[in-house]
Amino acid sequence: METDPTYTTDEARRLLPQVRGTLLQLAIERRRADDAHAALHRRLRTADDGAAPNQAPDTDELEATTSELRARVRDLLDHLESLGVVVRDLDAGLVDIPTIRDGELAWLCWRLSDPELAWWHTTSEGFSSRRPL
Repeated sequence: METDPTYTTDEARRLLPQVRGTLLQLAIERRRADDAHAALHRRLRTADDGAAPNQAPDTDELEATTSELRARVRDLLDHLESLGVVVRDLDAGLVDIPTIRDGELAWLCWRLSDPELAWWHTTSEGFSSRRPL
């Protein structure tokens, strides 16, 4: 039986550049997916209003682009999950990284705006209960 990884504080700190890069790429890909989705909806509305088909990019192309971008977002989230990193708030770049504190499973808590990994909380608590390391 395979168990999820846990990280020491030092290991998690070494992992942060990879987590940061993935979260930044996620923000870009998610924005692109949202933009493509909005363009698709505008195109469908235009078609529903009886506008000429050549007034907007092809609907099939927009659907394919939206699907590809959503798949890319899912792949990036899956990558973080494969590392054991749990995304709590994608907009804030808030993640929890599993650790062991005092013999119990706990979370190292970090977000993109944090200059370094400096917080933790128990598995039954959340961001508002985080404590300094």
